[in-house]
Amino acid sequence: MGQRRLDDQRGVYAPFIAVISSALLFLGGIAYDAPRITAARQDAVHAANEAARVAAITVASGGSLAEATDAAEDRLESHPLIYGEEILVANVHCVGSLVEVTVVTGYILRSALAIVWNRRPIIARGAAEAILLTPYGDPEALDYLGECPIIE
Repeated sequence: MGQRRLDDQRGVYAPFIAVISSALLFLGGIAYDAPRITAARQDAVHAANEAARVAAITVASGGSLAEATDAAEDRLESHPLIYGEEILVANVHCVGSLVEVTVVTGYILRSALAIVWNRRPIIARGAAEAILLTPYGDPEALDYLGECPIIE
């Protein structure tokens, strides 16, 4: 009665099921979070381009680099990202009539992948050219075409 039968294989599949279910859980997390991370990156690039456009308009109209940075920050504050993450202006770089804005944001993983990574940082750059036009689009009628100030 106390002997165990050698051909009793109850519970043999339990470790196999545990491993497979864990793998499926992580693959499901990748399938859920990967497109959302891609969307968050694209949204950050769009926000960086919009911030650069606003900064370039400020520079083109004679504003300083500090005013261009403030304008870019205001633009980012008024248009939140797709998943509601905070976005910050890291750098505004200006050479000639080209304005480049670097923004920093992130994405918080919402699946089982959060065990490995809790938050994915996202850095995006946008650029715009500072060109000031008249209402009729004639740049020759202007005495000043926007350019980055040499002295800040």
